[in-house]
Amino acid sequence: MSASSPLVEVDWLAGRLDRVIVLDASVTRVDRGAGVTDFAPGPEVFAAGHIPGARFADLMRAFSDLEARFPFTAPSVAQLQAAARAVGIGDDSTVVAYDSMGGAYAARLWYLLRGHGLARVHVLNGGLQAWRAAGHAVETGPAPHVPPGDFTPRVPGDLFVGADEVLTRVRAGADPARPLICGLRPEQYRGDGSSDPRRGHIPTSVNLPYPSLLGADGRLEPDRVRAALDRLGLRPPFAPVLYCGGGINAAGLALAFDLIGITDVRIYDDSMSGWRADPALPVETGAGDA
Repeated sequence: MSASSPLVEVDWLAGRLDRVIVLDASVTRVDRGAGVTDFAPGPEVFAAGHIPGARFADLMRAFSDLEARFPFTAPSVAQLQAAARAVGIGDDSTVVAYDSMGGAYAARLWYLLRGHGLARVHVLNGGLQAWRAAGHAVETGPAPHVPPGDFTPRVPGDLFVGADEVLTRVRAGADPARPLICGLRPEQYRGDGSSDPRRGHIPTSVNLPYPSLLGADGRLEPDRVRAALDRLGLRPPFAPVLYCGGGINAAGLALAFDLIGITDVRIYDDSMSGWRADPALPVETGAGDA
């Protein structure tokens, strides 16, 4: 593994479980049908099976702002510090995050911790699926009690943007050097099968669903990411703003881009949850221009 890589592989982690902090960022996801998905904290998912020695990182509560209007909103620096210390993270820790659903939730945790100054934080390529496929054992039961860490986060730079910045980009028109990239599934991006008058996507944005970047084994590969960008006509370097439904798959895109050296990225944190909630902001249906 390169020291600068955002990903680690199963074999690397299996040989270092006693030297790294492993964080399970899984959530409970329930598909209600008709395009409606509910989310809940994931301690029961964790208890059902996790990497031995892993600690549970509660992405929905501890690592999100519970006072915000939308789920998964980024926490304050003080809340991030408390959450990181509660799972034992120190300034010198090496952290490996994973989840049980494709890696985007782990990527969100990676994005937050890295953006607040944790130098050695990675995502397990392929997550729990890859761990199991390699024949490694899992543990069951609740999260262990661990001594608190001493992580002191720095005030982050431009990790996130608001609707005003996104609207400025929309009004300026599509720009391959500063693109808006949507991580929603294609049918959500197009607005298919929904009676919501605010369905669809942000105008001028192109569609790159995070799950489309994963192989059948759930792993990210640089060549697959580069090929997807080629199909969209995007050539590095570029400085995208990423969004999805609620800032999770957007973090998956940030991870994928970092893998190929595209690090000047920001996330519209409210994503379509916030954009749709403001009737003054334009939405568009259909396949877009890409």
